[in-house]
Amino acid sequence: MMPTKIKNILQNARDNAYRQVNFIMVEAYWNIGQQIIEEEQNGKDRAEYGSYLIKELSKDFGRGFTTTNLRDALK
Repeated sequence: MMPTKIKNILQNARDNAYRQVNFIMVEAYWNIGQQIIEEEQNGKDRAEYGSYLIKELSKDFGRGFTTTNLRDALK
C-alpha cells in the first residue's frame, strides 16, 4: 500500500510541475509576441510584418522560431 501512495505523490508532483512549466512558457511566448508587436508597430495602428525584426529573431532563436511560426503567433 505504501509504494502506491508514494507513486501517487510523485505523479502529482510531476503533473503540477508540467502545468507550471507550460504556464510559464505560454506567458513567455505571449511576452515575446507583445515585444514584437510593439517594435513592429512603432506607434502605428497596424504593423508591417515580415520585416527585419522577425527574420533576425528567427535566426537568433533557431529551432521552433521560424519566420512562419513567429508571424502565425502574431495573428
